[in-house]
Amino acid sequence: MKELTVELEGKWIPLANRAVFRISGPDRVRFLNGQVTNDVSRNLSEEAVAACLCTLKGKVEALLWVSSNEDSLIVDGELSQREEVFNRLDRYLIADDCEIVDETERMNLVHHFIDGQPGVMATRVGKLGKDLWVQVDSLPPNFLEENRLSPTEFAAAGILACVPRAGYEISGETFPAELGLDRWAVDFHKGCYLGQEIVSRIESVGRVKRVLRPLMSEDPPKIGEEITNSLEETGKITGPFEPVSENYYLGLGLFSISGEHAEMVEFELVTIN
Repeated sequence: MKELTVELEGKWIPLANRAVFRISGPDRVRFLNGQVTNDVSRNLSEEAVAACLCTLKGKVEALLWVSSNEDSLIVDGELSQREEVFNRLDRYLIADDCEIVDETERMNLVHHFIDGQPGVMATRVGKLGKDLWVQVDSLPPNFLEENRLSPTEFAAAGILACVPRAGYEISGETFPAELGLDRWAVDFHKGCYLGQEIVSRIESVGRVKRVLRPLMSEDPPKIGEEITNSLEETGKITGPFEPVSENYYLGLGLFSISGEHAEMVEFELVTIN
């Protein structure tokens, strides 16, 4: 199989497609910990963590990143879910002494893989990089344009890392374990949160019936197309494919798995038959 990679070392990209929220107040950690799957009580001034917002039934509604800034938690998610995420958090803000402010119009995120440059560590596309928050319409002056990643390159890196996307893999109909998020966006030792009982029950069983796989194809299939992959699993294409060369495209698909394949190559690139 052809090995496909996206070169990230020394590169950077402005992520203008992020919805940004600041949660402040003395109860901010307790409140957010009751909403998301990861533990936000740790020191987030040096490393951002990924976390899911789940439904009562334990299915993923949104994938967020959380870091801290002075006396606030900074939460960012996909821009397409800006209103949805804000409304979800605001709905459960009842007795907690904290405030949620939409900072989307005031803060931009630059994600980079440049040694010696400032930022908070974050693993957004499978490789440890740094998040650097800047004012809207401003960029760090020492980031060279020739080292800037294109949106297509960054999207392809996300697919190789099996990062699910809102409106495609994230639809409110899949569990964290089906999307592989249980490995890096869920803390099974933290306190309760919405959907926690079901998410933990799936972990204790140790098996799901579907799994998200990164795919390689010479011809990009259509979203929703039913396919069979090189492991002889059947499933559907969940989102758009991204070009990584003249002849190859990368995308994601959700596949039914048997007991035999349940532990196989969860994140290894497979091809479409």
